[in-house]
Amino acid sequence: MTSAQKSALLWLRNRNGDGMFDRNGVLLAGGCSAPVMRATWNKLRDAGLVEVYNGKRLRVTEAGLAVDLRGVGESS
Repeated sequence: MTSAQKSALLWLRNRNGDGMFDRNGVLLAGGCSAPVMRATWNKLRDAGLVEVYNGKRLRVTEAGLAVDLRGVGESS
């Protein structure tokens, strides 16, 4: 997993682990727009660390919660 993917995962976990894509494909979570490209979320999805549900929503999976992110900085 790349450092950008770890940072993105931490960003989402710090915002209750759940968000929704807007019409432009930007993830909104915890009242904030993610500073992360959609391609990063797709890579995390492909790795099984996040999942898309209800078409436009994204949440962290159990595998994503199990990732050790100590020492990782949040995406900004």
